[in-house]
Amino acid sequence: MIGFEQSEGVGFLMIRRPEAANAFTSDMLRQTAEIVEIIRESCDLLIISSEGADFSLGRDREEPKHPESPRAAFSEIARVNAAFAAYPGIVITAVKGRAFGFGLGIAMRSDIALATDDALFMLDEVSLGFPPMFLMEVVLDHLPPKRALDLILTSRSFDAEDALEMGLVSRIVAAGDMDQTVDDYVSTLRGRDPNVLRECKQYLAAIRKLPLDARPAFALDEQTRFALENH
Repeated sequence: MIGFEQSEGVGFLMIRRPEAANAFTSDMLRQTAEIVEIIRESCDLLIISSEGADFSLGRDREEPKHPESPRAAFSEIARVNAAFAAYPGIVITAVKGRAFGFGLGIAMRSDIALATDDALFMLDEVSLGFPPMFLMEVVLDHLPPKRALDLILTSRSFDAEDALEMGLVSRIVAAGDMDQTVDDYVSTLRGRDPNVLRECKQYLAAIRKLPLDARPAFALDEQTRFALENH
């Protein structure tokens, strides 16, 4: 259900459950977490895509409840999220069709999210009867609180143009051009120094946690450190 191939420092993770709109089962969550954990040192880029018409409808709501406890079930999602957070390379997600719930969460946790012009997004958890706390953990990294709460409480769908305007995706691609766009992106980033790519990702994550008046000194220190270590 989760396919993976690796070539010359690039990992390709494929969600392969098109008959269920790529809804994630517990086993798929486990596979995804294991892959991202394993490739931390071997892949500088991770490309996530899907088979079929949709990216993912999120968690499989038809799957039987976890035999142990709700916490055990939620820990499966937490493990995937932690794996993405700890991955030092660049994650590029290619979104097509519907990306709901956990599917949208993957796009939000990616460094780069490409979306086809017919993609449709939704934070649908409230309409299903529960608060999307894992998504709310990161949504304020993308949206102002009032805009985020509107999407969460109404569970309304929104299109790729809205997602781009809100900063949830990086760019919109014509549906027939997605594969070529991903290939071009991979080719471009493979031509860059992987240490520089990782430094950019780490620095952006770090600088956002600092107050504005502390950022200039931090930039000076980090730019100097990188120069001394790499040149």
